[in-house]
Formats: sequence, structure tokens, C-alpha cells
Amino acid sequence: MARPARKTSRKGAKAKVRARKAPARKKAAARKAPAKKTAKRKTAARKAASPARAFRAAGAGLSDTFMLRLEIEELHAAYAYCLDHGRIEDWPDFFTDDCIYKLISRENYDLGLPLGTMFAEKRGGLLDRVASVKKTTVYHERYLTHLISNTRLLSEKGGVIEACANYVVLETLPNQYTQILNAGRYLDTIVRDGRRLRFREKICIFDTVLVPASIIHPV
Repeated sequence: MARPARKTSRKGAKAKVRARKAPARKKAAARKAPAKKTAKRKTAARKAASPARAFRAAGAGLSDTFMLRLEIEELHAAYAYCLDHGRIEDWPDFFTDDCIYKLISRENYDLGLPLGTMFAEKRGGLLDRVASVKKTTVYHERYLTHLISNTRLLSEKGGVIEACANYVVLETLPNQYTQILNAGRYLDTIVRDGRRLRFREKICIFDTVLVPASIIHPV
């Protein structure tokens, strides 16, 4: 007499299915593991070779110099904003009380000649220039645009900073084409006054020996 067939429970059937699929899962996982490791290695290599990472690594030891140059560039940007927006009364605040401001040709500067197109000594000289622009000089309305670039930190010693930058000043009169008023380079001696930088000496050396008679504002 034949034995009746055993009934297999649902749980038992699922267990058998899982047991049959387990080797296949292990093989698939084994195939994926090297691929994941390779992808991680490639990602790490891309990060290591990225320009941003290389820049941060190169600048890690130069952070103080880099930040100081940014401060100087911000000082130049604020200086240009002041003059370009007609806030001449704020111009003396960019200088120390014992400052020197000079606008001089390259020829005179290279020859060591002291004669300049514009000269102001100490805060009183700056205030005299402000009064001349606002009250005593008669001139047509005009708009100035300062372009300052290639800022370089030359040295820093004992809290005194030597820096230079190129500048171009554009001048626009109503109903006339914009023209280059003055172009050259700044030679700056800068000191820290509290939390901000100020110019102790600012020498503006323009490239040409000829200048228009309309240089009224500081450059």
C-alpha cells in the first residue's frame, strides 16, 4: 500500500526557494563588490586631482598672505567706489593722519623729480583737496570709473605693508564719448588701523607725460 504524499507548508516552500537562490545571490554580490571598490577608487582619484583640492593644498601654507591680499583688494574696491560715486568727502578716511598722496608722471618718478600733478600731505592736505573739488573749482559735471587690477603684495614688515596695483580711470562728460583720463600704477604703503587698512602713502604714477587739464578729482 502506497504512502500518502506529504503536504508541504508555505513556510517550508519559501525556505526551499530561498535556499536555492542563496548561491546566486552570493555570486552576484561577489561580482558587484569589485565594481564598488573600483568606483570608490576612481572617485577618490578624481577628488585628489581636482583643481579646487589642489588649490587648497597649495594655498594651505599661504593663507595669511592670501587673506591679506584680499584685504588690500577690498580696500582698493572701497576706494574706487568712493570716488566713482561722488563721495569725495569720504576720501580722506582712507588715509592715516600723517599720510602723503601724490599724482606724478612716470618720467618724473623714474628721474627722482619731486614735481607732481597733484600733491597732498597729511589729513589737512586731503581736506583742502576735498574743499577744492566741492567748493572752489568750477568744472562740468562728469562721471568717473576706476578699474584697479593686478594687485600685488610686495612686502609686510613691522605692520607696514607695501603693495602695488594697476589702475585706469575713465571719464565721461554728458553728451560726450567716454575717454581714458589717466592710467598707470599705484605704489601704496598701508598700515592697519584697528580692524581696517589705511594708506600711509599713495603714489599714483601715470604712464604718459601729457595729462588733460581736467584732472580735478583724485585718481
